Amino acid sequence: MLNNIRDILPAYIPLFSQFIEDITPDFTTIRSPNHQQVKWLLVCLDEMSDNQQIKTVNHLLINVSNNIATNHSLMIDWLQNNYRNGENWYKLSDPARQRLREWIGAINYTDFQKLVNIILNKLDLQDFESNRLCRRRDFWTDYSNRFERLRILLPKTLQITIGYQIQGDVDLLEDDGSDPTEVCIFDFGEWFVVEFFRGRGSETRLFPKNSRNEQILFGESTLSVKQIRCLDADKHDHEFLWQIFSRIWLANNGILPNLNTQPSRNPTIY
Repeated sequence: MLNNIRDILPAYIPLFSQFIEDITPDFTTIRSPNHQQVKWLLVCLDEMSDNQQIKTVNHLLINVSNNIATNHSLMIDWLQNNYRNGENWYKLSDPARQRLREWIGAINYTDFQKLVNIILNKLDLQDFESNRLCRRRDFWTDYSNRFERLRILLPKTLQITIGYQIQGDVDLLEDDGSDPTEVCIFDFGEWFVVEFFRGRGSETRLFPKNSRNEQILFGESTLSVKQIRCLDADKHDHEFLWQIFSRIWLANNGILPNLNTQPSRNPTIY
């Protein structure tokens, strides 16, 4: 109906323009929007002029709760595609940019957390292996708002078993004779962080974000443990009190935890 009015009766265009501009304030009053309401919001955003859209997205980012946003990855995807890179990013207010970072990070962390939980439930791990995975998951919780991208690499047998249960970027970790492990690659803006979950040499590696590393870590269709470890990187082990020293190591490279987080009071060797 609105399309017909806009096409046939030009006099109603200002009315239509005001209508779609009011969509976002109305949307932010909904406590638990459903999938159809989110899709309708995104259609309206696409119909707006550039100035209307910037104003509306600023309002959306500041007034929609984190909980609602992280339950609707479709909305996060639209915002990331249209506002995370390029000139639109700089047209957002500082609070809106911070909120978008938090939303993208939270979505990516959810995939990471889900992967750890599935591994704990699906694999027959020894106690020390389970503890190690739980410690990794809990450590990265403090950085959940910082993840700009996440890539998950799984061994073939595990990918077949659980890959479909994760909605993010999940690919095959090629078998090169290394100990079985899962690998997560985090994009923190200026750095890529690679986390090896299990096996001998379980560790964290830090790679500068440049075109070569980006092409390999996020562009290659398949990777192996040895391929990743052949790249030039700084590394940190998971030995005694690793949580404390890893936090310092990351901070020294400009990777800071979420605001208002405190280091673990019970660091362990796992």
